[in-house]
Amino acid sequence: MRFGFIEEHRKIWPVSVMCDVLRISRSGYYAWRRRPVSGRSQQRELLLSEIKQIHHERKKDVYGSPRVHEELKARGKRCNVKTVAGIMRENGIRSKTAQKFKATTDSKHGRPVAQNVLNRNFEVQGANEVWLADISVPQKRRERWEFGLPQSACRSRLQTTMSGCG
Repeated sequence: MRFGFIEEHRKIWPVSVMCDVLRISRSGYYAWRRRPVSGRSQQRELLLSEIKQIHHERKKDVYGSPRVHEELKARGKRCNVKTVAGIMRENGIRSKTAQKFKATTDSKHGRPVAQNVLNRNFEVQGANEVWLADISVPQKRRERWEFGLPQSACRSRLQTTMSGCG
């Protein structure tokens, strides 16, 4: 990491000054420059290119490290899921997550809003004076929208109807 810093900034400052400041020997820095790239680094670079390819071609970047790892295994690459996760983290590769549903009562829009005629006054004198419904919003895409009457309204309507029968 320190050698990389010196390599990036050697055109700005002298190498000897940076080595002194970072407490590194100049011979160590030059030995690092001559040293060939390690097999592990080469392997990680190849893995990174595969990860980028998989991440972009599969379902619009929704693959996280477990799915990318499974795809790499299916392609015959041997690697650890933690290695894949680390490479993805180091290079800023993340899966796009779906935004969670957020119920809002914000009525600052141009669409018409129904008047609040009931004003939370659920006490009624007789049958068929007030009708109300409940819309249950699904939390997941696979669930269905459910429309129905609240239990208390059903119970009171049933009691009112039954009391007139007998």
